Amino acid sequence: MLEGIIRIHDLLSEEEFKKYFQVILTDRGSEFTRTDEIEKLGCRIFYCDPMQSGQKGRIEENHTMLRYICPKKADLAELGLRGQEDLDTICSHLNSYPRKSLSGRTPYDAFQFFLRNDELPTKLHICRIAFDDLNLRPDLIRKD
Repeated sequence: MLEGIIRIHDLLSEEEFKKYFQVILTDRGSEFTRTDEIEKLGCRIFYCDPMQSGQKGRIEENHTMLRYICPKKADLAELGLRGQEDLDTICSHLNSYPRKSLSGRTPYDAFQFFLRNDELPTKLHICRIAFDDLNLRPDLIRKD
């Protein structure tokens, strides 16, 4: 997880990172063992109570949808996952899918509305995917 946070930090200006990534809310998963290094970048880490996934807002919905593309226990290399570009593609598709919880809007739309920064998704290598082009299946990243 640290490498991912550092990547985001490096893609943005110091000011943008500190403005948009002030807080990370997570569970106590092993991927968050080096929190002191993350906090040195300027964001604070807070933990949910054990067994309280509802405290993380709608992120569990994203995790469920991620499993459509990357099924649990699947070999990601066999699925075609080769690097960050593939992860960016997955994030773009997931965040372009309309949600009931957002009254039919997408997380991408909500991000744009609340942050009012049209350049930020581009800097993070996330783009809006047209509804008819969405793919939430493992073949999204397959390169056969």
